[in-house]
Amino acid sequence: MQFYEKLIFLQNLTQVTNRMLAHEIQVDPSQISRLRTGARGIPRNRDLIKAMSSYFAKRCNTEYQRQALSGMLGIKQALTLKKDQLSEILYYWLCGESAEVGRFIRTFESLTFGNPAAGIPEDPFRLNIDNAVYYGNDGKRSATRTVYQHLLSMEKPCTIYILSDEADDWISEDIEFSRSLQAWGLNLLYRGFKILQIVPPAAPSNLAFESLTRWLPLYMTFQVTAYFYPRLRDSLHRRTLIVVPGEITMTSNSVAHQTISTETMLTTDTRLTLAFASQFQDYISLCRPMQIIYTESQGLMYCFTSFLSFDGDRIQKLPTLSAETTPPELMAYCAEKQAHPDLLKLSNLCLQELTLSKDGSKPYVFIDLVYLASAEDVKSGKVPILLSYNNVDSPPLYYTSETYILHLKNILDILDTYDNYHFVPVNPRAQKEGTLMVKDGHRVLLVRGFHPVSVLEISQPEMIQLCREYLYKMAEQIGYSGINRAKIISQIKKRIRELQV
Repeated sequence: MQFYEKLIFLQNLTQVTNRMLAHEIQVDPSQISRLRTGARGIPRNRDLIKAMSSYFAKRCNTEYQRQALSGMLGIKQALTLKKDQLSEILYYWLCGESAEVGRFIRTFESLTFGNPAAGIPEDPFRLNIDNAVYYGNDGKRSATRTVYQHLLSMEKPCTIYILSDEADDWISEDIEFSRSLQAWGLNLLYRGFKILQIVPPAAPSNLAFESLTRWLPLYMTFQVTAYFYPRLRDSLHRRTLIVVPGEITMTSNSVAHQTISTETMLTTDTRLTLAFASQFQDYISLCRPMQIIYTESQGLMYCFTSFLSFDGDRIQKLPTLSAETTPPELMAYCAEKQAHPDLLKLSNLCLQELTLSKDGSKPYVFIDLVYLASAEDVKSGKVPILLSYNNVDSPPLYYTSETYILHLKNILDILDTYDNYHFVPVNPRAQKEGTLMVKDGHRVLLVRGFHPVSVLEISQPEMIQLCREYLYKMAEQIGYSGINRAKIISQIKKRIRELQV
């Protein structure tokens, strides 16, 4: 959704006129009018958006309003009860596409696992008619439930083909159904089913990231293989297709602006299901793998080595000081303590991210958005060494005051030597949102930042660009060049002095 569409939605929901909103945030009513019609884009002054968010949050008092917000934003209704919390959620939603990235990162970091089958009522049902048609969004949900019940009735698990790039209002407008849909998918995967998925295009971004967030728990079972179509698509035709060859097919079509499903067809006709399966296979032959999840030491080593091998600008957000700025002495210490034969090789690749830029042969920009730990946390042994996370067989190592000072001094040397390296201290809240690493034009790595480590690698170009823009906006809001660079250097030196006391 565009900013003006979100503004219209909130004003209609809360019965707020242009004049009322203008008075509240102290601007001219004509400015609200231009924002509402789309004549002006999202305000650059984020304080205005914060004021709007706070005002709208205060006026959302009824059950209907909270339910509507829950459906529109794709959040739990309980999150709409506290005004301060709702204000913050509305702020990130109004700020645009980058908010979807942040929400996705937080979901990945807080994800919990477990077999959901125990809490799901078993109600297998075999569809006995060749064809059935369902109408509207309610009908589409009923059709999906019938597919799930049909799959429960099968004697042996199989592979399910799924393509869905239609507007997902039919899912998000019914919170209970949305939760059930994810639970059904997990239940089938734990029963031995596999899924072959073609993900929706990354535009609009809210649809792409909402879909990705919904699918995350399923991806983490390693039973789903996801692909994306790498070329441009038309902006008109949309389709949902769920196929179990020889068993059952659910299909519907729409145009891009439609949010209410017209008709959804179910068929158990063997020839039709095989024909739809053939269409799906033809489509997937034109696609590329979208994501890979790594959880084992060997896979993590391959993932990070591959990531470091690509040329390109680099921007990342980390909960602790980066591996690339780790001094060689500390790298050797980690390799020795964890007795990991490949860790030193990875360390050398990390060093090359910066040293190859020195002679101008590889002048790529490198931006570290890093949480600069407090002296108290370092002295208490609470701050992990990022490089030691690459070994899932051992718990991470932690900084001492001496090793943290050593690392900070190395960062100061790097800032003094390389103009293309930028250190950007982030606040504690950003530190808790997880680790995101972007190599421009190549890969996104989303790292689950606690032991044992897991990494989601994304290669869909549009998603890479959206994650990159999310981090760049964060870096620009904090500031990292010119006078800000000097302030950051002073901040690092101050932390060193605090640790020396």
